[in-house]
Amino acid sequence: MTQLLFRADGNAQIGLGHVMRCLALADMLTGHYTMRFALVKPAANVNAMIEQAGLSVILLPESGQQDAFLAHIAPTDIVVLDGYSFDEPFQQSVRSRAKKLVFIDDLATGHQLADVLINHAGGITAAEYDASPDTQFCLGPHYALLRPAFLNPAGFGPVPADGPIFVSLGGADPQNISQTVLEAIWQVDSTLPVHLVLGPFHPNRAAIDAFQHQLPNLTILQNLTAQQMVEELTACRLAITACSTIAYEVCAINRPLITVVTADNQARLAQFLSEEKLALSVNFPSLLTRLTPVIALDQMLKLAIQSFEFSPEIVADSLANQRRFFDGRSPERFRELFQTLR
Repeated sequence: MTQLLFRADGNAQIGLGHVMRCLALADMLTGHYTMRFALVKPAANVNAMIEQAGLSVILLPESGQQDAFLAHIAPTDIVVLDGYSFDEPFQQSVRSRAKKLVFIDDLATGHQLADVLINHAGGITAAEYDASPDTQFCLGPHYALLRPAFLNPAGFGPVPADGPIFVSLGGADPQNISQTVLEAIWQVDSTLPVHLVLGPFHPNRAAIDAFQHQLPNLTILQNLTAQQMVEELTACRLAITACSTIAYEVCAINRPLITVVTADNQARLAQFLSEEKLALSVNFPSLLTRLTPVIALDQMLKLAIQSFEFSPEIVADSLANQRRFFDGRSPERFRELFQTLR
């Protein structure tokens, strides 16, 4: 029987993006394969999350991790890699041992040897890649790597006018941008209801807790399931998130969105969301940041929040544009794709 073998890491330094993309793909393919997930020194909650998704965990040593991983590959395995250390020689080693190699990417750098390359960033084209002639590309939001709970072709209903502002800056948020977002909301209106979702690696929970004195209607949430996240997003009137997979989850739910670039690898996604007007990306180079290069992040956020709060035309355009790109059918596309790899 064909098996799926995933390889990605997630921790306080790099966040959970690579792991979450793999788990989203695994969830879409549940019931069709046996699945294993190899990673190095995971935090206990990451390990538990993978096991709860129904995957067997393979713990790799920090020293010699690549050789250790190669030893686990069987000829019947479809190997899925997601990470920045899997260069051409390593891909060649994997491809020589596995049935097929699938690579999940967001950088478009280096020579790629994968049988299938997945990059769900909008605006990306195969011409931007240096890849093997037989590489099959799965590009753009139609291949959004989102957990099935976020994918509903029938939609999630209209935006509630009196819902809270949803805030999530990723699994790690090492710069505590969550607090900057809260400060911006406080400057707009300290009575606004806010639901803040913190990741498992947030560095300063005490500072966030202290901010409840300034935002009395702040609710702090942590370690939500996919279904709980869907419920929070469905109920919100505006979302403010990192410019990562969580931004795509908001677009799939179809809610007004402000994004913050929190890592260099998010620039491409920010560009797509801004140019196609699916969201306001506050700290991505734009007319606003070119005209006001010294404006602080909290002030950019304040202006963006006010734009959505008081400009129904901006909201309507943004929601219509989101619906053009996110149709909720990526699981069907991935199941068809992987059938051809068996």
